[in-house]
Amino acid sequence: MARTLTQSNLGGPPPTLPGLPPGGGGGDDRDRRVPGASRQTSITGIIVLMCASVMTFASIVSAMVVRRGLNNDWGHIGLPHILYWNTGILILSSIAIDMGRRALRRGRRIKFNWLWSAGTVLGTAFLAGQIVAWLQLEQRGFFLNGHPSSSFFYVLTWAHALHVVGALGAVGYVEYRALRYQLGPGRRTMVDVSAIFWHFLDVLWLGIMGLFVFWA
Repeated sequence: MARTLTQSNLGGPPPTLPGLPPGGGGGDDRDRRVPGASRQTSITGIIVLMCASVMTFASIVSAMVVRRGLNNDWGHIGLPHILYWNTGILILSSIAIDMGRRALRRGRRIKFNWLWSAGTVLGTAFLAGQIVAWLQLEQRGFFLNGHPSSSFFYVLTWAHALHVVGALGAVGYVEYRALRYQLGPGRRTMVDVSAIFWHFLDVLWLGIMGLFVFWA
């Protein structure tokens, strides 16, 4: 009876399973395992997270409005000048990250790496600048348990800083993958999601600054 020679009998490579790229897909730029539903789930998840964040900050601002109307002891803390520099740094960071995202879509990987790295560094600088601003307020005698204006300022800026720390974790992870050239199509949803949330934090910070500059 005739024997059928299989691929392994011939000493060749094993057959590739359906749906997987040759060699197992290792997670580099050849990785194309991106179902549309997975991307949609990620986008929906970040929208839900942003809505929850808006509700959190809205509740704090609502309490702030009520508290200011109760007594005449509100006062003004006088914002440290470094906060204006921090605002500019955060805006530049958001611009760099968005330019990097657009460069990646055009396949310009080196430009993306430089721009995304710049955005990450600027975001870290913003966080460092916030720490300096808090220290300056403490030196001027404004503390969390001080008068109402300083208390709400600390609560809002600390809450925003916690969001920035989480966003920097996501941005830094993208940075790590990008520098190792492991940011194939299967992981580029992370780029879009990270950029969306970073822009959201930018807008949120502008709202906080406007609140204290023009009203509180």
